[in-house]
Amino acid sequence: MRSALEALKPHLKKEPCFKVAFNVTPCDLVSEKFAGELCEIVKHAGIARRQIVLELTERQDFDDLDVAISAIKELREMGFKVSLDDTGTGHNGLSYVQQLGADIIKIDKHFIDRIGVDGAATTIVQMLVRLAEELGMRTVAEGIETEQQMQALLDCQVDEGQGFLISPPLPAKEFLEFVAKPLKTERLPDAA
Repeated sequence: MRSALEALKPHLKKEPCFKVAFNVTPCDLVSEKFAGELCEIVKHAGIARRQIVLELTERQDFDDLDVAISAIKELREMGFKVSLDDTGTGHNGLSYVQQLGADIIKIDKHFIDRIGVDGAATTIVQMLVRLAEELGMRTVAEGIETEQQMQALLDCQVDEGQGFLISPPLPAKEFLEFVAKPLKTERLPDAA
């Protein structure tokens, strides 16, 4: 986190709406020291907390859901954004969307790969978008690789997207050069 925020600091200060996301495991999220250490890292970087998105990975389940709900609430009250990664698969199923009180639903690549080809995948994406709207959340589609996927996601009104169609992973310097270029129209904004 420290090195990424240091490299991105000029852009984060120049563009207050720009966000950077970090994967966080459930174990880290509920650690007693996590919120304090996170606040210290962000304070040292001199950026706003609202520019940090914590993506809860689905690699492990929460041992105590009540503790997780409390930790997420505390982080959101501090100004951080929380995203449920890989929504609809693994541990981040719909029950978590309902209970955890996150800000963002990140739609799993499994559904993006099949959107526009498989009617069920399209229906699931539409349902997740409607669910997010009803809960006051935003949506991010991960793993966009084709123009057809992009168009289907635009038709579904997904808020943001990321994937190789937009850009492959880049070192910080190249990433900053990339975001300095104007976006093409009709594209979902990249979720960093």
